[in-house]
Amino acid sequence: MKHLLIVLLAIFSLQTLIAQEFDIREFKAEPSDLAARRNQMLTVNGEPCALIKVTTNIKGMQFESNVGIVEVVHQNDGYWVYVAPRERRVKLMADGFISLDVVMPEPAKSLTVYHLIVAPKGVYHTSDLVRLTFRMNQSNVYIRSGDGAPVLSVGNNAVFNVPKGKQTYRFMKDGFEEVELNVDIEEEEVVDVNLVPGETDTKFNLSGWVIITSEPSGAEVFLNEQRVGVTPYQGRNIAGQYNLRLRYQLHHDHVEQFELEEGATVTLPTVNLKPRFGYWQVTSSPSNAEVLLDGKLVGTTPLARGQISSGSHKLAVRKSLYYDHSENFNINDGDDKQFDITLKEAFGSLEITSDPIGAMVYIDGREVGTTPYKNPQQPSGRYNLRLAKDLYSEVRDQITVSDGKKTEKFLALSKNYGTLKVTAQGSEIFLDGRKMGSNSYSANLNPGQYTLRATKDKHEDAEKDVFIALGQTESVTLTPRARMGAVSIVSNPFDARGAQIFINGISQNKTTPAVIPLLIGTYNVKLAKPNYLESTQEVVISEGKEHELVFNMKTYKGSLQEKATKYKRAKALYGTATLAAAGTGTYFLLTANKLHEDYKTATTNATEIYDKMERYDLYAYISYGVAVPLGVFTVIKHIQQRRTERKVLIAILPINDGLVFGMSYRF
Repeated sequence: MKHLLIVLLAIFSLQTLIAQEFDIREFKAEPSDLAARRNQMLTVNGEPCALIKVTTNIKGMQFESNVGIVEVVHQNDGYWVYVAPRERRVKLMADGFISLDVVMPEPAKSLTVYHLIVAPKGVYHTSDLVRLTFRMNQSNVYIRSGDGAPVLSVGNNAVFNVPKGKQTYRFMKDGFEEVELNVDIEEEEVVDVNLVPGETDTKFNLSGWVIITSEPSGAEVFLNEQRVGVTPYQGRNIAGQYNLRLRYQLHHDHVEQFELEEGATVTLPTVNLKPRFGYWQVTSSPSNAEVLLDGKLVGTTPLARGQISSGSHKLAVRKSLYYDHSENFNINDGDDKQFDITLKEAFGSLEITSDPIGAMVYIDGREVGTTPYKNPQQPSGRYNLRLAKDLYSEVRDQITVSDGKKTEKFLALSKNYGTLKVTAQGSEIFLDGRKMGSNSYSANLNPGQYTLRATKDKHEDAEKDVFIALGQTESVTLTPRARMGAVSIVSNPFDARGAQIFINGISQNKTTPAVIPLLIGTYNVKLAKPNYLESTQEVVISEGKEHELVFNMKTYKGSLQEKATKYKRAKALYGTATLAAAGTGTYFLLTANKLHEDYKTATTNATEIYDKMERYDLYAYISYGVAVPLGVFTVIKHIQQRRTERKVLIAILPINDGLVFGMSYRF
């Protein structure tokens, strides 16, 4: 009997040594989680249950409680355990694990969610792990994490996925001193490790081979939380205990333990990684709205069907002029969700009219257009409105635009002007220094003081200040004062009196002697009288002064001008005769050429045509012969005319104090 008790005790002790332990990572209330309300479960007494969401990768877990478990629902990432209100503890059980009583964070409350994270002791859930990288000055270093078998790092860098907190690592390599590091890690970190030559007392077990495959392949392989490659994996490792983790994007991690014996080859069964994703797509009305997933912009609607990781997510859809849409949703493995979202308008239509039209429209101080103004998509809200138009008083108001509604506003603007009418014949008109027109000007102006000025050549400016009153008409006539002088004109000899006077080519309807008032400036004065040569002088008239011009006129008879006129008439006569003779010759020549063409086809009248053609040829030659000398005489008379006109005419006449010297040269 004694031996039997010893054997039973040994068996129990061995089972205890072999069995794994539960590791409670977190157990807390989640009051903002509404899953217990949305998926309500009742006790036998009709009370709403509390819900414990158990996140774990341990398969086949079972649960007990004091009052009794109401329901257990398997989930992709663990279990949903419904318990009665006021429950205080839950017992965890699984094959190969030592059962564990877990105390609730508080007595369970109806319709409240509690979150429990549990894992095998020494094996951690993905969410609990952080990346730790060792950067070493040597390659092919064995690294031991805790009590697990050392794992060879082929390169100079070793990557670990480790739980937060304090960890101990040992670095070993033949010919180098062993290095032990204590690392307290809370976030991703890179640690430098420097190995120095020396001796180590550590003796390794013999190695064995490990072969790992997965579906899909390409999964990251972690042995004792150190990354050693991807599947399919085949590696030689030191004999000992190993924790294996396979990781593949959008798939659940696979975790298991195995033991490698010295000289053995362990071929693990192919691991079928369980997908950790579903599918989703988003459409909206209107389309082309931005889609944000968990706060990150992922595209615009319509968003095509695509993969999405399992778990809780937040969807936001937004578009200018529409209210944002947001919702939380949960994706289970294999779900295929479609979101069809109708966005609510955040605008209305706005129409603003005025009397008169054409007023500038300002909304919250920003110019947006002129009346009549329309905006079919004015963002909803309250606005400050201002209308402004030249010559009218501004008007202000407030408007409110509501979702999906039409807002109309009519505003009347009050006149804010008087009328100015200006007459200034032959003058340019200026208003406050700015040219506004000539002869006359009329405009509506804001009330106030203005300065008018009229300018005219050879006149003094006329200027006046006027005040424009609201609704009144102000008429102003401006007359610039002429700046005058005079010229006294006399012609000699005495018989030359009565000569016609021309100033700047315009007849003055006066004869010499005469005094003529003129505006200041430079003038060309010409006298003309039958049987006398025309005579011209220039005079500069100054304001308030009288200038005297004396013309000593030459008789026309026997003058060079008379001779030049004779040559000019002869040139005209000879020129006309030359053109007539040349034209006659051309006529006869063209006629003779036509007769020549007729002669080529003539029959009975050929002789008659030939004789006529000969006569016309003769007439043409005679006409051209006459035209040549006539043309020569025309040129001769032109030369004689030009020479006569170029001669200098000099006249010297005595006056009281000396002589008058006159010279004319014609080109």
